[in-house]
Amino acid sequence: MMKLPLLFNPKSGLRPKDPDALMRALPATLRDRVAPVVFDAPYEFAPHIDQARRAGGPLLVWGGDGTIHHAARALLEAGCPVPLGAVPGGSGNGLVRGLRTPLEPAGAVQRLLEGRELAMDVGQLDGAPFFNLCGTGFEAAVAHAFEGGTGRGFTGYAKTSLRLYRTQRDMTLSWDAELPAAGLPPSRSDRLKAAWRGPVPELPPTAWSLCFAVLPQYGSGLWIAPQADPRDGILSWVRLARPRLLDLLTGLPALFREGGTTHLREEGRLLRASLRLDRSLPWHMDGEAVGARDRAELSTLPGALRMQVTQACPWS
Repeated sequence: MMKLPLLFNPKSGLRPKDPDALMRALPATLRDRVAPVVFDAPYEFAPHIDQARRAGGPLLVWGGDGTIHHAARALLEAGCPVPLGAVPGGSGNGLVRGLRTPLEPAGAVQRLLEGRELAMDVGQLDGAPFFNLCGTGFEAAVAHAFEGGTGRGFTGYAKTSLRLYRTQRDMTLSWDAELPAAGLPPSRSDRLKAAWRGPVPELPPTAWSLCFAVLPQYGSGLWIAPQADPRDGILSWVRLARPRLLDLLTGLPALFREGGTTHLREEGRLLRASLRLDRSLPWHMDGEAVGARDRAELSTLPGALRMQVTQACPWS
């Protein structure tokens, strides 16, 4: 019987991966369906996508946001013959946290194979796809510094962030954007949520850190875009204000609670945008550093990615 490949990147994450331990933790019926495969750059996905297709899918990928980004991109380029099953194995795990996938790898594999498929939007930065979020300003400076550093996980991010905090200055923004049509939310609960959030903010003229999100999490428990919905064809934009010293004790902790509110975060929605910055700045896509630019085109491909999710995923 053809088995589903479980691709894993031994270099991603905080700890070495133990595929034997993962397999032992699976029920016997699932152990007979799955075969771990060591996988690393240069990321030749085609034979594994074909094996997953012949085995009935999904393509299981155990790694961090970067590895999952490359897998999603390969599936998108192949026409998504199978859904992607993302198994958390990185330091931040932003995409899988946003989809509410269990963080324990064996549990994630089991729940994904018992789960369902989601047609998920794909964001685009200058035509290149991203699957969780992209951004510029402070967060991109952190991503670029982190890529060249040695510390991983939340502690590594925190140290890098503190080092860059004092040097990153605001950028001036110029927008040509198409916004969603205004209208009442369809359900009573959604209308109550909208009333609690208050008026939709205008596109910001300046920003210290600017993010465009398909899903709600940066990773490591930080809820950057709580309004993001990966099915609606709309990008969430989020401006983070530069925190003051007092905010480290008051405003910042709210970002690490799913329902937390804070003056540090301003969130809106757009269908597409041509954005101009006052200077060329680094960007990131799904936490991976990409080239500096002073102009950017943002858009979405609605429902373009077949994603395998668990029953805990809030979207259907």
